Amino acid sequence: MSSFTASAITPRPRGRVTRSLCLLGFSLATVVLSAKVYAGCQYVVTNQWNNGFTAAIRITNSGTSPINGWNVSWQYSGDNRLTSSWNANYSGTNPYSASNLSWNGSIQPNQTVEIGFQGSKGSAAPEVPQVTGAACGAAASSASSSSAASVSSSPTPVSSSSSSLSSSMTTSSSSSAVNQAAWDLNSSASYLNFVTTKNTHNVEVHTFTTLTGAIGSDGLATVTIDLNSVITGVALRDQRVRDLLFETASFPTATISVAVPGTLLSTLALGQTTQTDVSANINLHGVSFPVTTRVSVQRLSNSRILVQSMAPVLTRAGDFNLTAGVEALRAIVNLTSISAAVPVDFALVFDAR
Repeated sequence: MSSFTASAITPRPRGRVTRSLCLLGFSLATVVLSAKVYAGCQYVVTNQWNNGFTAAIRITNSGTSPINGWNVSWQYSGDNRLTSSWNANYSGTNPYSASNLSWNGSIQPNQTVEIGFQGSKGSAAPEVPQVTGAACGAAASSASSSSAASVSSSPTPVSSSSSSLSSSMTTSSSSSAVNQAAWDLNSSASYLNFVTTKNTHNVEVHTFTTLTGAIGSDGLATVTIDLNSVITGVALRDQRVRDLLFETASFPTATISVAVPGTLLSTLALGQTTQTDVSANINLHGVSFPVTTRVSVQRLSNSRILVQSMAPVLTRAGDFNLTAGVEALRAIVNLTSISAAVPVDFALVFDAR
């Protein structure tokens, strides 16, 4: 790591935001979001449910020279533990460390890099630990505030703006041309996870290893999931999920389609993050179903953007005619129950052509 001394960041008021999450017809318990600033590093709890949570660490270069390579560390004092992660190389089992990947190791002045993870916890709210590292500098005090917010609310990133698909936007011909440049999904830097619960308390994280997609010159973004690439951690279970749940012989893929707003990318500066509500159409198991959720969009470089879910998207088996498949999985291993609704989270990296 190159030598770097972080300038102090004036801490923004951060604290807890209580919100009610109602997504895809499911009402969830109250969610508590927390954030804490330590100079150039910010730990943010983005969501929690029962015995799980998602969180992010945002590393901001407040100096005048680029950071070339970074490493951050943190430790939970209680029962919080990581179960999956993205956008960094992770190590440790508490304390944890995360270092940069090849594409996010350079942080330009006033630019922010965000990494994320999902974890397990007990009945208490998720912890907000101190994050340390050369890019973080000394600990900075953080004010706290509380307010009520809807599902579309989330802690504002260090360098961010807010937008919405429903917002009225003025589009110039030049900015539209920039926005409508074609982008390809970088599958090796992207992920899509889903979480299942069986026998009430057994929570497991699963993923897909093959994602393809693009944002076309017409502004239509598509992501195709190869359902045969599902990974549950058990080979036999992978096969059963393919055969009994997804029925990949007849429905080998799922497709997500989103119309990208005209100025979303053209107005996003290097290192800047914006949050926006998106309306997507999901085609799964021969059924098309609309979904609305909130995402974070960050311009990592002039030729790379990152799109991440701000909260897990709750997906119901009944909406896609998958109820019989869930029951088949439950019966074949004689389980008491398997959840018929699963939270899905994702991070999608697109590279300009």
